[in-house]
Amino acid sequence: MKLSFLLLVLLMVTPLAARSQQQSFTVAGIKPFDKAVPGQVMDVLIEGLNSDAAPMPLPATAFKVEVSQDGVTQLAKVRIVKFTMVPVTNTDTVNRNTIDFAGMKMRAYQSVSFVVPKGLHSGPAEVIASYKGQRGNAVAMEIIEKPLRPLVTTTAVLAAGGLPPDRTPGKLAGNDMGWRLERGATARISVHPLVDPDDPDAAVLIRFKQDGNDYDAVTRIASSPSRVEERGRGVGFFVAREELEVDVPPALVLGKAEMEIRLKANGQVSDPVNITAAITDMTRAAEVPNVTTPRVLLLAPNRIGAGQSVQISVDHRRTLEPSPKETQVIVEQGNARYFATIEKNSALIGPSKEPDAPVAFFVRTTRQLIGRVQVRVLNPLRGEQSGMSAPVPLEIVDEVLPPEVSGVGESTDAELDRLRQMHAAQKEAGRDFHAYDPERRYLTIRVRGLDYNPKFVRITLEQGDEKFTLSPNDFSLYSNDALIVRLPEDLTAGNVKFTIENFDGERYSTPVTKSFVLTPRQ
Repeated sequence: MKLSFLLLVLLMVTPLAARSQQQSFTVAGIKPFDKAVPGQVMDVLIEGLNSDAAPMPLPATAFKVEVSQDGVTQLAKVRIVKFTMVPVTNTDTVNRNTIDFAGMKMRAYQSVSFVVPKGLHSGPAEVIASYKGQRGNAVAMEIIEKPLRPLVTTTAVLAAGGLPPDRTPGKLAGNDMGWRLERGATARISVHPLVDPDDPDAAVLIRFKQDGNDYDAVTRIASSPSRVEERGRGVGFFVAREELEVDVPPALVLGKAEMEIRLKANGQVSDPVNITAAITDMTRAAEVPNVTTPRVLLLAPNRIGAGQSVQISVDHRRTLEPSPKETQVIVEQGNARYFATIEKNSALIGPSKEPDAPVAFFVRTTRQLIGRVQVRVLNPLRGEQSGMSAPVPLEIVDEVLPPEVSGVGESTDAELDRLRQMHAAQKEAGRDFHAYDPERRYLTIRVRGLDYNPKFVRITLEQGDEKFTLSPNDFSLYSNDALIVRLPEDLTAGNVKFTIENFDGERYSTPVTKSFVLTPRQ
């Protein structure tokens, strides 16, 4: 059985800087396996369509996928395109398409999902992907008789603002993937590969086993198109997604249940993947409070300065119902505690209002407690017994930690593609998009450990005797490890001194200074 970790990224407020198409690209391979059965939905990974900035989804209509076997070529149905990152395990493969993602080396790809066509027989085949008419290199895919066992992933973690996780609290054992499924409800789980929902000979089969009884679940493929939405003074860009929906049988009882997950394609059924899941019922939370309380899957960073912000991700929105806006975050040390300020709550703005959707928060700490503390998430409407999460450790120091800057330079055309894309979408909808002005120039800052809130960041630019301090309105895009800001109009070509500091509301961090050269306008 293959297990992996799923990171679901929500781009909140003004999301990430863009990665743009280049003149050439390479087809790296087929995922999750290079073996497939007609009717399965596989992903072809393409690199070279991205700049050195940050992810930018590309439209599915720009791609074509063909499968060739025995000299006969068939056009495959393209379903969605999404940006994905794969950990680099061999440092010899690090190249220009590698991203430093929270200290991890990740390889960036455009993942084009396609349906393996009917009529193929067992044996070797080739997959050829094209982008805007330009053909890529062929990659091998073996057609097999029977689907391989699927790959399943742990509970999704929502990383708000595109920021990556530093850690995931808790450990999973054996076949326990951390799934908590509400009986009688519809859950979304991560299974790969999926199958063509329009193919009557293909399906994802799930059977629950509990106390000697078997329960077959109804499943379906849920598709979410990419979209751009207003988010206060900015916009959110949400990538296309396809997930498996499962109707959890209402006859299940509270407690553990075993799940058998199989893939059916071309009339053949795979061997099962066996998963242990916890069956919950929010209407009976008092009976089994430990499986209905909020569960913190992510707290990052795990060391901050007092007055700085942390990101927290909770596994399911339903644990915060009936009113997620009432959620509280407690910072405690021994018998002392305080309620931290929640500055952003994804349950109030998306991307999903589904009960099993993960929820992310940005939380501001204070100087009340210094040292090693514990953080809990509380649903006050359910009380501490059935509404409070287990504690997650955090270290708070009595200083403002500075950001880590690896590079500063004038934004390239590729890095501005996402801004242009959002500007065009908002203009078409008849709305203004103040984060981007085609007549202005922009600066890309490679940075980690930056406060997500522009009000808690100070950037100054010095040129000769002139000094410019940027305002929050000059912050255009945040990304994983990058920030794009609008440059002052009075800044001229030549050397510029750049300084950035974090702020806790009273004190500034140690200044981080870099220099860059602003080129003359063309």
